[in-house]
Amino acid sequence: MPDTFDLARPKSQAALNADILTLVADAIICTDEEGCVLVFNPAAEQLFGYSAAEVIGQRVEMLLPETDRLVHGHHVRTFALMAGPANRLMGRRREVRGRRKNGEVFPSEAMVSRRTIDGTTILTVVLRDVTERKELEYLREAVGRELDHRLKNVLSVVISLVTISAADAGSVEEFQKSLTGRLNALAATQHSLLSGERYSTSLGELLLAELEQYQTSAGAHVVIEGPPVRLGPKASQLLALVVHELATNAAKYGALSDLGGCLTVMSAFEGEGEDEVLVIDWLEAGGPPVKPPMRQGFGSRLIKKVFARAMRADVVMEYRPEGMTCRISVPRGMLESDP
Repeated sequence: MPDTFDLARPKSQAALNADILTLVADAIICTDEEGCVLVFNPAAEQLFGYSAAEVIGQRVEMLLPETDRLVHGHHVRTFALMAGPANRLMGRRREVRGRRKNGEVFPSEAMVSRRTIDGTTILTVVLRDVTERKELEYLREAVGRELDHRLKNVLSVVISLVTISAADAGSVEEFQKSLTGRLNALAATQHSLLSGERYSTSLGELLLAELEQYQTSAGAHVVIEGPPVRLGPKASQLLALVVHELATNAAKYGALSDLGGCLTVMSAFEGEGEDEVLVIDWLEAGGPPVKPPMRQGFGSRLIKKVFARAMRADVVMEYRPEGMTCRISVPRGMLESDP
């Protein structure tokens, strides 16, 4: 039976306020002008992992990363000493970050207000965890930069395809046929990624779609080995970006830029249970001698930062003289996850 109000015995204002704080989905933290916590609602408990009893009476800086505490304390004291009531959005010039009890740091959206009650200045902060939104924004920006970067690389890839096709063809007609097929394969990959298509595929299909355009008739240019691996939409999109970036680099500078070069991509599962990972080894050989790059290009940053972060993956790239290698280790649970 639903709760009803007993009008003969109305709740006190304090009890009503407590009920409201319990119902609010955003974290609410109240402090005095010195930054000591007075109120810590249930949503704040859930967000930070602390119970109210652990936080009330402590300085609010305990909820911040250590590197942010000094600056935050200064801003709190400055805001508290201002006259009159006020509301202000926090983090207009810098990101507001929180720190959970387990040490995890997260971005937040925050609004701080100042009121004087019975001669005491009370500061109230309303916080919302925006981790998912930030990750999506970061990924969207990175993909946008990658698309711009990729368009600039298309000409280099086409030149590589022309070279491979010309050397492998015995006649003009054969050259035309092989080059057209490879360009169509490149166009299909570009279309899939440029359109942002959400699809599920296998690792083998993904590798073949990107790399078969570089294969010679003798089948010596590209070797793909490994077990069947199903990929969900998120893993498909991100791995397609990574494979394209590695292939583009190989076509410009590495094994795929030389007719004597060979690329081998091997995959295997390692570990057990929650620790099981898919290991993908990208191995180049037979191309021009490799020298470590003087600076980290966008492709390397995309792989090491965007992909590694989004897929919780480990990425190790080595620039050996005989050929560049890249080892990617992805937790099995991330392979079929949704975006």
